[in-house]
Amino acid sequence: MNGNERHTHRDDRDDWADDLVARVEPTGEVDRALREALGRSPSLREETVTRMADAVRAAAQGLDLAACAVAAGVPERMLREWLELDVAFAAALRAAHALADAHGLRPGAGPTPARLRLLLAAMRDGAPWPAAAALAGFSIRGFDRLRRESPAVGALMAAAQRARSGKRPPRGGRRTGRPARPANGYRLVRRDDPLLSPERGTATG
Repeated sequence: MNGNERHTHRDDRDDWADDLVARVEPTGEVDRALREALGRSPSLREETVTRMADAVRAAAQGLDLAACAVAAGVPERMLREWLELDVAFAAALRAAHALADAHGLRPGAGPTPARLRLLLAAMRDGAPWPAAAALAGFSIRGFDRLRRESPAVGALMAAAQRARSGKRPPRGGRRTGRPARPANGYRLVRRDDPLLSPERGTATG
């Protein structure tokens, strides 16, 4: 492979990584976009349940509570309050963790797509890679080894850093017309929701 071929291959991999990182979103983002397509404004209850579903999905993939909160786009404190106030949600999260455990997806069991997705999203939103790796359940040493051994993972990390710094915008216009996410992913607005503590007032992230 000559120099030009190597350069083209590297550019192709960077483009692939940039495109993939641009599409790393909580699964609930699809539901929100579909509601908008139907001309419906989501109620706070719908938004809360969507975020709960994001947390349950993350738990079923072996992520711990802190990581589930990030996947749901809410502070961990709020997730814990939901667990205290909503019996059905607490049961669903316990069942999801039990499912993950039964299939060997417990935290620290090794790299999975869900952990890599969370790491990339955290990096893109500003977390340094060691903190993002720890949040996603990777050991620093283990993930550093994975990054060195997998050029694709290294390219994805570089793409997440580019997305954070704004050096390369998402390609292909995939995010055109979608509202920008707040830095912490949290944009619930309190409107008499019993799952939100009354002293919180209005929260707009």
